[in-house]
Amino acid sequence: MKFNFVKASFSVLVCTTMLASCVSSKKYEDLQASKQALEAEQAASKQKVDELTASLKEREQKLAEMERQMNEQEKALNNLKNEINASLKDFNQGDLSVDIRDGKVYVSMSDKLLFATGSTKVNATGQQALNQLVDVLKKNNEVGVMVEGHTDDVEVLPGTKKIADNWDLSVLRATEITRLLTQKGLSPDRVTPAGRAYFQPADTGRTAAAKAKNRRTEIILTPDLTEVYKVLGIQAQK
Repeated sequence: MKFNFVKASFSVLVCTTMLASCVSSKKYEDLQASKQALEAEQAASKQKVDELTASLKEREQKLAEMERQMNEQEKALNNLKNEINASLKDFNQGDLSVDIRDGKVYVSMSDKLLFATGSTKVNATGQQALNQLVDVLKKNNEVGVMVEGHTDDVEVLPGTKKIADNWDLSVLRATEITRLLTQKGLSPDRVTPAGRAYFQPADTGRTAAAKAKNRRTEIILTPDLTEVYKVLGIQAQK
């Protein structure tokens, strides 16, 4: 009887030990799984941080390159403006102006400098001014050229030969100047004429002086933005 009791006690002890061992083993495996999951999560987090850091660095580099390109563009625009001012300094400054707006150089010439009243043919003084402007543009081949004709809001006299209205007058003057610029050596694919009539006034006043300001030709010079577009990842327009 005593032997059976000892045997039973031993069996209980063995079972208890084995059960404890099984529980410890399961707990260890769970801890290992948790550890591995945590390590995997940490690795994923580190990879994400590395990716974000690399992306931030790339953006900073792109921003720095953009700033450099914009500074170069600004410098080029100022140099172009100064060259044109120097080239046209002998003409009446009341009849022309050169300034920078919206990243472009605007050369504004009064109709008095270029044309006789109601005419679409450039006079001798105007041709001389255009000659000197062309000399500058030939040295700046990357610059695009838009020629815009502008009028005041006074109607064209009825019966004026080949000119129906201010649209006609502005377009014909812009086309004539475009023709002269190309004849003087600018590549035709660089120059675009446009007529604005009186719909983009330089002065909205009703005085004779305001109307005189509106009768003008604006030669708008646009720099080549190909490198800036590259930084932005944009396809340059052709």
